[in-house]
Amino acid sequence: MISLFLDTSSKKLSIYLVKDKEIIFEKNMTTNNDHSKYLVPLIDESLKTNNLKPSDVNKCYVVTGPGSFTGTRIAVTVGKTFCYSNNINVIPVSSLKQYIFSLDNYDYYVSIIKDKGNRLYYGIYDKDYNDIVIDKYNYLDVFEEDISKLKGKVAIISEEGENTIKPKLDIIKLMDYYKDSEINPHYLKPNYLKKIEVEEKLW
Repeated sequence: MISLFLDTSSKKLSIYLVKDKEIIFEKNMTTNNDHSKYLVPLIDESLKTNNLKPSDVNKCYVVTGPGSFTGTRIAVTVGKTFCYSNNINVIPVSSLKQYIFSLDNYDYYVSIIKDKGNRLYYGIYDKDYNDIVIDKYNYLDVFEEDISKLKGKVAIISEEGENTIKPKLDIIKLMDYYKDSEINPHYLKPNYLKKIEVEEKLW
């Protein structure tokens, strides 16, 4: 089983190639908003260095957001094209939920991506990684109200802030969790949640 993972939803570009449960290619890099320049060459490199062809890939996992409006579209577009060209389904992955699989022994997992001002993206999940609050974009006070309802040991995952756990990816556990979530690549869409800047100014 050959599995490909793509993420361009943030400043960091991530690509993994996994054979069965072994990582055979891994690249994480900050590209200064230039993901489109690197993603396809890196996919090509990941395959060629392992003497594989695109048609050898059995599963393709694509992070659909929320996150960067432009960045998210890159992985989604490339992932859709790759899957369609090789006649395989695609597996959408949340940019928030992807990081909870590196942790265990908590009652709840709260994943956060801070935005401008006092708004943020967040998701809340139980001890078995089931959704409690599915990817949400809202004000800080709404977030605080949501997490105030949680009783037990809570892990808060964020790049910023005190008493938070820095995001870390366990690609093997992630792939195992999402493995049965395949959809037709035609139905893969970015999960923006937030209106683009022009839309926000109109309202």
